[in-house]
Order: sequence, then structure tokens, then C-alpha cells
Amino acid sequence: MRHRVLWVVAAVVAAVQIWGGLFRTSGASLADLRVYLGSLDTLYAGGSLYDFAAPGTGAPFTYPPFAALVFAPLPLMPFVLVGALWTLATVAAVVLIARLVKPSGAALVAVALIASAPVSSNLRYGQISVFLVLVVLLDALHVIPERYRGIVTGLAAAVKLTPLIFVPYYWFSGQRRTAVTSVVSFAGATALAWAVLPGESTRYWLTTLFNVDRVGNIHTGGNQSLNGVLLRWEIDDHIRTPVVALAGAAVVILALWRAARAHRAGDDLTAVIIVGAAGLVLSPVSWTHHQIWLVLAAFFTVSPRTGVNRLWTGFVLAITILPVLWIGAGLSDQWIIGNARVWLAVAIAAVVPFVNVSAPMTASPQRVTTT
Repeated sequence: MRHRVLWVVAAVVAAVQIWGGLFRTSGASLADLRVYLGSLDTLYAGGSLYDFAAPGTGAPFTYPPFAALVFAPLPLMPFVLVGALWTLATVAAVVLIARLVKPSGAALVAVALIASAPVSSNLRYGQISVFLVLVVLLDALHVIPERYRGIVTGLAAAVKLTPLIFVPYYWFSGQRRTAVTSVVSFAGATALAWAVLPGESTRYWLTTLFNVDRVGNIHTGGNQSLNGVLLRWEIDDHIRTPVVALAGAAVVILALWRAARAHRAGDDLTAVIIVGAAGLVLSPVSWTHHQIWLVLAAFFTVSPRTGVNRLWTGFVLAITILPVLWIGAGLSDQWIIGNARVWLAVAIAAVVPFVNVSAPMTASPQRVTTT
């Protein structure tokens, strides 16, 4: 009965998020989905994907050309239909993620996800981040048959580069066939896009990829990466770049070590979320819609004591549900509090010791993953 009530709550929260995001947000309704479609319309008219600028915002297309092949059929349908299907698919992906993360408590996880700022952002803007998280989980949690593991991670990375962080995780955790398959899949998809769209591929991989400023104003609080923090602290570029590279690499290396240990202990979910959090730290840009990994960490068991676990869950959900600019509102220390999700990502990737996430939070854990 309790689970049914929670699923009803999830449905209500989803309806409110969709209504608020699509009908009460001026100029933001499915804005990124409109960019995907507008850039394809420009391509079909003989122009370039990367010359498109969304009316009003100037937002450009920032993904590799293979993404255009994946999105290619979308402009053939009316936008109302595309938007409705995309929104329903986003909600369905959230439900599947919840079931993968906590099968016995999927309804609770779904409520938290749908209420969170990252999923709200995916719904509002028509983003693809939630689909990437789902695909990586399917691979990392061995839902996909062993012989095919790595294919979808590689394809996801060919659409958007962020899943590439999982390739070194597979390699260093001993899942080397999956790592190699991911690289081959990524290379194959990229080569296909190069054959179909040679001009767009040349432009993206040799020029556009290195122009990080194209993705928007990365100085704002919405960019919760280490690079974003240092930009807001107005650190000189000559210092910021090596600091981001060295500190970010240190977090990733420690995360990969912790994740490899978790995998060897049989806790693949802990491993993949640690790596996902590390990717948020290292990436030059980590927008709100990228931060789904942080929400999932709320349901980790961090202590044999139930009270500590509940405090951890409440703490993480508060940071991931409240809008990032509210977190530091009215406080004197905007530099620390206003960057709360960056520090949370660092903690998840490199600091917080997690108990076997597959054990219910209310039960006494049978095994501790010393990560």
C-alpha cells in the first residue's frame, strides 16, 4: 500500500514539474529540444549544425555530429508531438533509473528524482542527460548481456562526451572487454557520422569542441563544476587551468580507485555513481541537468546507524532539490554554500565511505565497501 501511495505521489510531482516547466516558464519550455530541432532544420536547408542560434537566447548546437544522426527523424514530426513524446520518455527513464537503483524502494527514489532540480531541468529544457544516465546504468549494472556490454556506453558518448569517464572505470576495475567495446562503439559511431557529415565532423572535432564558451555563460552558479567554481572566484586563467586539471585529475583518480574496489566487492551501483560524481567535478561544465548522479547518492548507506543514513539522505536531497541559487541565498559565504553541489560531488567521488548500496537503509548492512 505504501509503495502505491508513493507512486501516486511520484505521478503528482511529475505532473506539477511538467506543468511548471512547460507552461509556467517563459522562454525555457523545451528550449534545448528546440535547439536540436532547429539545428537539424538548418542542416536540412543546406547550412551547418553549428551555425544555428536559437531565437532569443542564441543557444547553439553543442553535441558531436553523431547526435544529429540520432535526432534526425525528430523534425519530421510536429513539435507538439515531439515534445509530448520526449517528456513522456523522460519520465519513463526516471522510473527505470529508480528501479535499477533501488528495486525494493523504487517509488521513493522516483519521487526524489522527479522532485529534484536535475530532473526538473531535464523536463523543462528537453535535455538528454537522464537518458545518458539510464544507458550507463544498464551497462554498468550488467542489465545488458555480457557480450554486448560497452556498446551503449560508447554510443552515448558519441552523442554527448560525458559518458567517456566510464571507460577508464571499466578498464581499471578489470572490466577490460567492456572498456574496449565502449571505445570501439564510440569510434564506430563517430566514424559513421564523419562519413555522413564530413564537414560537420571536421568542424566539431577540430574547432567547435575546444570552444567551451559556446555552451553558455559558464561563470554562473548553474555550472557546478570545479572549473565553474574557480571562474566565479575570478581565478586568473593561467592559474585556473592547471588547478582544474590537477585537482580534477586527483579527484578522478581517487574515484576510479574507490570505484574499482567497490566493483570487486560486488557493488557496481556504488562504483558507477562514484564515477558519475567525479565526472561532474572534472568536466569544464556541469549544468543542473547533468547532476542526476548526486540525487542517486542520497540512497546510499553510509553508516551502520540508521539515523546517520537518514541525515545523509536528507542532506543530499536538500542540496539537489533546492535551486542552486537558493542554497546560498541570504548567507554571507556564497563562495562555499553557493557551490554546494560541487563539494557534494567531490565528497561522493572521493571522501564519503559507502556501505553496500544494495542493502536496504533500514537493515543492518552485511558488508561494508571500504571506499
